[in-house]
Amino acid sequence: MTLLLVDDQSIILDGLEALLAHEPDVQVVGRATSGAEAVERAKELFPDVVLMDISMPGMDGIEATKALLKCCTDTRVLVLSMYDHPDLVREIMEAGARGYVLKNVGKEELGLALRAVAAGDRYIGRDVQEAMDHDHRFQDRAGATGCNVLTKREQEVVKLICREYSTAEIAEMLFLSPQTVDTHRKNILQKLAVKNSAGLVKYAMERGWC
Repeated sequence: MTLLLVDDQSIILDGLEALLAHEPDVQVVGRATSGAEAVERAKELFPDVVLMDISMPGMDGIEATKALLKCCTDTRVLVLSMYDHPDLVREIMEAGARGYVLKNVGKEELGLALRAVAAGDRYIGRDVQEAMDHDHRFQDRAGATGCNVLTKREQEVVKLICREYSTAEIAEMLFLSPQTVDTHRKNILQKLAVKNSAGLVKYAMERGWC
């Protein structure tokens, strides 16, 4: 299989390339350090699989996956991330990724995930699946699980919280009432199952928003 590596840290890319160098059926044909570059490189190379990070400046891995799969319909995306937040997993899988593993994954499981995704199957890493199984926020009475992505307005509020703006300042910047901002904040906390602004900031860091 041909493979495009995507991560904003060159040392990670170097490590992955070295790790996969001895895999006889894996050929690294390119690398990219941003989501936008990943899309352009995929257009040039049409790799079988893109090994994609999520947290990158500018276009993150979720948006890059959406854009990439529109123009490279035969390419498959396997996410390699530091974070196992269920919302992130759901969002990027709904964007079209075929698999999701953590960066602490072993060589054997990474190879297994790559081959499964290249074959058209889905692969969720064991640690990621465990985090998903313990997240019961969106289970209905039938046990089905749905996505719980923040709205664009909620994303704006989170980003401004990360920049340490007060409720009054956020209200003024977004042309909202302070009460509406407080409502957004409460809804965001509930959606993300976090207790305070520190939890919101952690989530935003996972997304590369701050």
